[in-house]
Amino acid sequence: MSADILTFRPAPLSQADAARRRAMLLHPSNFVPASAPDRDATEKAEEQADRFDALYKEFLDRGLSANGARTEVARAAAREIWDGFAVQLRQHRAAGQQMDANVLAVALASIQCLNSVLPRRPEDPHHAVRAVSTARRRLQYNGGLLHRLHPHRNPAFQDAVATLQSLEVFLTRPQQQAA
Repeated sequence: MSADILTFRPAPLSQADAARRRAMLLHPSNFVPASAPDRDATEKAEEQADRFDALYKEFLDRGLSANGARTEVARAAAREIWDGFAVQLRQHRAAGQQMDANVLAVALASIQCLNSVLPRRPEDPHHAVRAVSTARRRLQYNGGLLHRLHPHRNPAFQDAVATLQSLEVFLTRPQQQAA
């Protein structure tokens, strides 16, 4: 008796879907979901993005170009987040709180790309947006992964993600609004 063997082949993916799939396979934090972002978080990020305007104006007054001032704001915010995590890490290690120290070490590793990428192109806000977006996604992914492994959530993750999201909104706004 002969048997018919059926083979099923998946439908070919579009270029965008194939690119998303490759990015997800390389590192899950590189994956950009196709769904719309949360409206509440987006509105909150837009409100918080206004706090960068004063620093932006200060850099403009120092004589930096508009693009240079925007990327310098991104560098300053990244430095503040990094310094905050580093101070907390030292405090937890000194107090012998190894679990908290490990969580903060993961957070620092998640955003280390900001400190190396932002200084490379000081006049390129599009490059800064990509770096901030990647760091935010990595921080979200690694924070979620840590929480799934052992429910020990550190509020510094959420604060840093919110700051990076508002910085991303600031960098993507047209320059007329930020000035």
